[in-house]
Amino acid sequence: MPSFEEFAEGISRLTSADGVWQFTTDLAYDFGFSSCSLTMAARHASGLKSTFLRTNLTREFHDSYQNHGLIDCDPFLLFGCNGFAAKRIDGSNLSSFPGASNQHEMFLDHVAAAGASNGLGIPVRAAGEGIFGGWLFSSNESSVNFQRLIDDHGREAHLAAVLAYERMSVLGLGQANGPQILSERERECLLWLCAGLRVSVIASKLAISESAVNLYISNAKRKLGSKTREQAIARALVSGEISL
Repeated sequence: MPSFEEFAEGISRLTSADGVWQFTTDLAYDFGFSSCSLTMAARHASGLKSTFLRTNLTREFHDSYQNHGLIDCDPFLLFGCNGFAAKRIDGSNLSSFPGASNQHEMFLDHVAAAGASNGLGIPVRAAGEGIFGGWLFSSNESSVNFQRLIDDHGREAHLAAVLAYERMSVLGLGQANGPQILSERERECLLWLCAGLRVSVIASKLAISESAVNLYISNAKRKLGSKTREQAIARALVSGEISL
C-alpha cells in the first residue's frame, strides 16, 4: 500500500484526469473501501443539478442520480457540504444529518442497493455560490468495521480526495462516466482472469494489492449482475466491455 507521500508524488506526474481518478480509486481500494464517487452540483430554482459525476457504483444508480432527480435527495450534498469536515454516512442512521427526512433515507437505501451501505463523505467545495460537492468513499462493511476503517485511514483518505480533486480540476476533470459500466481496472482484472492468471499474479502485474484486485472483480460481478467470475467474464465479453 503506498503512503500518502507516495500518492501525492505519483498524482503530480499524472497528465489526465481519468488517470487521477483511477489512481485515487486504487488507493481507496488498498485502504479497504469498496467504491468511490465524485459528485459536483449547483443549486437551481428547481433543485440541485449535477455538473459532474464519476462513480463506480452501478449504472442504474448513476442514471437515477444524474437524470432522474435522485440527486435532490442526497444528504451529503444537502447537509454535509456546508463546510470541509469529512462526514461519516451511516446507511442505517440519519442522525448525523439534522433535518433529514424519509426522502433522504430512501436515497441511502438506493446507495446501499448499489453496494455502499456506509460511506465517508469528503467535501472538496463547500455549498454556497457556484459549484460544490465532493467524494464518497464507501463500503458494505458493518458499522463497527467501517468505523475501524475510518480510524485507520480516514485522514489519509481525506487528504487524498482533496488533492485528487484539485489535480483533476487542473487537468479538466475528464469525461464523466461513458457508456461502458466497468472501470478500466475492472476490465483489466477480468481480462487477466480470462487469461487464467491468479489474483496474486494480477496484483503483481497491476502493482496493487490482492485485496484491491478482489474488490475490482467483485465490483465487476455486481455491475454485470453476475454470481460467478466466469459469468462476469462471459457477460463482459458479450456486452463488449472486454475483448480478447
